[in-house]
Amino acid sequence: MENAYLTPLRPPFDSAVSDAITAAADDWGGGAKRMDVGIADERGQIYRRVRAWGMGEYTRLVNQLKERGFANEGAGRGYDDVFRFVGGAA
Repeated sequence: MENAYLTPLRPPFDSAVSDAITAAADDWGGGAKRMDVGIADERGQIYRRVRAWGMGEYTRLVNQLKERGFANEGAGRGYDDVFRFVGGAA
């Protein structure tokens, strides 16, 4: 799994995103299909891109984000899915 910051700003919930990435990452590198997930900040702007490799890694990432209080806004803006923090476990 790979990730990159697209802006220098870090929202308060950023550590929850990092925890979700760590929990979802496949030590063996996942599969061949690339799935890009955008993480939106409080203003709705995507500040971080997470790239999951394979459906297993992607599914684990989605589940980890949801468990930490993120909602899936669906595909768009060049991403397979975009998540925003709505509250909860973060």
